[in-house]
Amino acid sequence: MTISRSTRNALRQGREDLLRGFSHRRGFNGAGVAYRVRDGETTDEPVVVAFVTKKRPEGLLLEEDVLPRQVGVGNRNYGVDVYQAGPFSLLGDPEFEPPGPTITERFRPLLQGAQISNLATSAYGTLGAIVRDVTDGAPAILSNNHVLVANNASSSIGNEIRQPFSTSANDVVANVTRFKPFTFGPARPNLVDVAIARLTPAVAKELSDQVAGARMGPFTVDNPCVGLYFAADPFNLYGVICKIDTALSEIGANLLTPEAIAVPGPADIGKPLEKAGARTGYTSSRIHAVDVKFPVFMEISGGTRVAWFDDVIGIRQFGWPGDSGSGVRLGGDGETRIGIDLGVFSCLATDSVASMYDLPLQNDVPLADRIRDGFMARSYTGNFLVQLFYLNNNVILSRTEGVEASPSEKAGAASMYQKYRDFVYAAVDAPDRPGLVVTREHIDDAALGLASLQTRMTAEETTATNQIFNSLVRRTEGMTHQQLIAFMDRDDVFDAVWDAVAAVPTVQALGQLRPLWRGPR
Repeated sequence: MTISRSTRNALRQGREDLLRGFSHRRGFNGAGVAYRVRDGETTDEPVVVAFVTKKRPEGLLLEEDVLPRQVGVGNRNYGVDVYQAGPFSLLGDPEFEPPGPTITERFRPLLQGAQISNLATSAYGTLGAIVRDVTDGAPAILSNNHVLVANNASSSIGNEIRQPFSTSANDVVANVTRFKPFTFGPARPNLVDVAIARLTPAVAKELSDQVAGARMGPFTVDNPCVGLYFAADPFNLYGVICKIDTALSEIGANLLTPEAIAVPGPADIGKPLEKAGARTGYTSSRIHAVDVKFPVFMEISGGTRVAWFDDVIGIRQFGWPGDSGSGVRLGGDGETRIGIDLGVFSCLATDSVASMYDLPLQNDVPLADRIRDGFMARSYTGNFLVQLFYLNNNVILSRTEGVEASPSEKAGAASMYQKYRDFVYAAVDAPDRPGLVVTREHIDDAALGLASLQTRMTAEETTATNQIFNSLVRRTEGMTHQQLIAFMDRDDVFDAVWDAVAAVPTVQALGQLRPLWRGPR
């Protein structure tokens, strides 16, 4: 598969048009150039690929959030492929355990893939390669800015770099020499995340281009270096690589084998890449996209700033926090990816509510999906309520992000969570078991939960939820699973919910498509 220069330029223009229209929308995380993926298989259709936090049917989106199916450039239309990835972070989420072996040994001589750290960053990353500084030929470590440098600060020059992650002075192997500072704002996108640290005289006596644990071979003309791994989305399902030729040029360095460099473009989409990283060891995946442009939110000098990156490579299930800085080369089988539970995806509203109440709700996203697909989707009212949740994510976020519930609210939420979590799992596993019915206790507990939520609702929202609860929810006492579905599928029940919701000005009730119920409403 090949993409001509003119088609690539047109796709890049379409990418820019898409970014201008949607980069301000929550959940839109960037765009690039790729081939369309359909049913898990890569086709030969070149497209603009748009990255979103959660890929959903159009009927569950506000009209202004629906991405176009095509972008027009000149006299041609090009397809838009929506892909679930992002938002991207330079540090990722370290709370999840890595699926592969870490590389934590002490290596002398230093080896590519080894664990390195600057104590000022309170984190560790990966030694991407040993390079020579073009200013004086001195050997140095090549890695990411965010691995070697603390907070993009010039005061980091001279900081000690240790191998492995250590507080021991005996493990000091280099000192930060230079880094490419991050720029901020879409008008000044970054092309690289790169820095170098000069080796100490003792360590510089013996140099090697080999890889820690012989997990893969060194960079060669047949297996050239293509870049440095530097960022990923929260579940490490998708990562990005900055190009090695640009990184070396920006930082002023050469590989020990300067000829072992490749510059991937559209013709390389689908080719296998491999790396050795300090957190996950060896992995191999395939290039998914090129010309990727996306924002990263950074904590700099006590505040949050947005750094845009452009002209980078997108790849799936390739790395983890701690793999940052890994040198990436062409090679491998393309299928030795990090193992991830693909059924677990981030939900911004769930994350925000979980943080507000100090509850581990992120772990229950698969359960929520089962309730949505196995129960709610089986009735008109259920489908409507699902759509209502997704369409009003921004309302939920606006009232929960950065908000901390009171101690009594947290205690009440924790009590309900502990009481019902296992019960709900059991009910979903066997919804039709004898004796499983809605009880008065269930309804009374739901009333307590609703009363707590209503402290953060408008007067109209409170009136609507009370109306629905008292006229409908209380009528479900004694109902089985199948009776509940039949009840929620009745026209009069749907009409009552619709009328109550339609009277609330702060709630969006219609998405891009007509809702999934019969007849015009």
